[in-house]
Amino acid sequence: MRWLRLLLVLTLTACATGPEPVSPEDPAARDTTRQAPTPAVIEAPPDPVAPSAVEALLAEARRLRAEGDLGGSFARVERALRIAPEDAEVYLELARTHAAAGQAERASAAAERGLLYCRGTNCSRLRDLLKT
Repeated sequence: MRWLRLLLVLTLTACATGPEPVSPEDPAARDTTRQAPTPAVIEAPPDPVAPSAVEALLAEARRLRAEGDLGGSFARVERALRIAPEDAEVYLELARTHAAAGQAERASAAAERGLLYCRGTNCSRLRDLLKT
């Protein structure tokens, strides 16, 4: 009788041990309360070459415009615009080149766009281009 009781107790304890282990690949079994921490986003420092590259392109654009090579001037300004799309100085040179080409509407549009990014003396220069 003792053996029978022992067998009964062992059988009942085997049934009461808890749920079956779940495979880690089972998406329903994943513990969503403990997630890996999100890595911090580290912004890259600004490229120190970019400002000097933009300045060189704008100087080249001014020189070409003064020589009458408006196509070359536009090419340099557009390249500078791709590097620094939020630089008011680039829009100022674009507006000046359009004005030199006799494209008053485009010059005005470029000046208006530059006003979105201007600081200091560039603002008054861009406003002057809007008046013409």
